[in-house]
Amino acid sequence: MMKKAIALVCAILMAATALTACGKNGDAPAPVSSAADNNQTSSVAQPVTSTPASSAADTSSAPVGSNVKVEASKNSKASEGIKVEGIPFFDDYSKNVYLLITNDSGKDCNLDINVDFFKDGKNVGTTSNYIDAVAKGTTVCGDFSCDEDFNSYEYKVVASDLSSYEVPVDQDLALEVSQLTNKVIVSLTNNGKTPANYVWYDVFFYKNGKLVDHNYDYCYDDDSEIKPGATERSECSTSVEGGFDDAKVYFHGEGDNIS
Repeated sequence: MMKKAIALVCAILMAATALTACGKNGDAPAPVSSAADNNQTSSVAQPVTSTPASSAADTSSAPVGSNVKVEASKNSKASEGIKVEGIPFFDDYSKNVYLLITNDSGKDCNLDINVDFFKDGKNVGTTSNYIDAVAKGTTVCGDFSCDEDFNSYEYKVVASDLSSYEVPVDQDLALEVSQLTNKVIVSLTNNGKTPANYVWYDVFFYKNGKLVDHNYDYCYDDDSEIKPGATERSECSTSVEGGFDDAKVYFHGEGDNIS
């Protein structure tokens, strides 16, 4: 079970009262898709199952709202076959690092992740998370925040074998993104035989090639799943003035082995 627990509880309560599936964390097949058309009602089907971390986002500029350049420490490391790309992002409310983690290990795995934050070499924060049932060849997004200013960070990502109860489902989910002026509508279709549980997704909003906002939500039915053959939809918005012209979506879910 993913550790976006608090947000998940809130999303389930909201779903029960508003009968919608808008919340966060987290996300699917391979994460990532972009509706790059500037038309307000453009819709692009994305049958991909993963997006290489190297092409997932532009991290060359300093985070929004920050005058410092934030970089990953050279001490950062990941298990063999696990690729990591960091996206530092500051806004008026939070200071975050988003890790895009691509599983090129050749097998499905669980991920344990730790991130330490530093200001001028001094450790000012630490946090950890885990993401289970990551399908081989897919990319997932982990969210990590610090309540202190930081100008560098260090991550450790450890891959481990799945338990007998976990089943990857990302490879079976098909993503479609509709882009409007201030929001995206995410559609996920389960083409597999296993229900996808607690699917979350992260959205990175871009304007003129620059990251201007991040948001997240959940996408599932009243049973907190996307059933085989079903399509579920959710929308996620940005409050950035002037909207955005591109968005990248990363998502992830997991299944239960009931055989």
